[in-house]
Amino acid sequence: MRIAGQIDALWRHPVKSLQGERVDSALVTATGIVGDRAWAMRDAASGTVLSAKREPRLLLATVIVAGEAVAVAIPRQRGPMDDGALSAWLDRDVRVELATEAPYVDEAHLHLLTRAELAGWDVRRFRPNVVIDGADRLDDLVGERLALGPTVVVEILKRTKRCAMPTMAQPGITRDSDVLRTLARERDLRLGVYARVVTVGTLTVGESVRVV
Repeated sequence: MRIAGQIDALWRHPVKSLQGERVDSALVTATGIVGDRAWAMRDAASGTVLSAKREPRLLLATVIVAGEAVAVAIPRQRGPMDDGALSAWLDRDVRVELATEAPYVDEAHLHLLTRAELAGWDVRRFRPNVVIDGADRLDDLVGERLALGPTVVVEILKRTKRCAMPTMAQPGITRDSDVLRTLARERDLRLGVYARVVTVGTLTVGESVRVV
């Protein structure tokens, strides 16, 4: 075994493209961290699941999970918003829906990156699930398996290609097009890796990460 580092932070994003929450521990199943991307906003007319790639305002909304429901809040409004209020905010009829099968992920159930890769950027720009400290990057581990803590094992599938989302404004984060230009110049527009879950279990911040 080669030591790759330790878990520096864990993130769960309950509603696709809305603000995430940092957690100290997380249960991992075959479909990723429980509660991650478990909900999404759906356009009632078209049936399309909304993403910040085309609706950047979603990144401004925050989420509180309460059992089998979520409460969504938006800037300059007090208290949680129902579907009607969110529809008025986005100028379209939307519904917050719980996934009935797989979570609302784009390419893989887990997204990992290292603390070193952030290079001073706010971690929220990149929306990872697991941030690893002690390793420069994970690019060379595509095809290999990592043990995250004593129980969870994942297989690294591919490097994560970046779109314009990391450049967008969020609460306390200004819009910054230079993020994408830097990634294009230095990282082939890749930062972090996608992974699939091989062995389920629980993750806790501070646990070791090992190549197995």
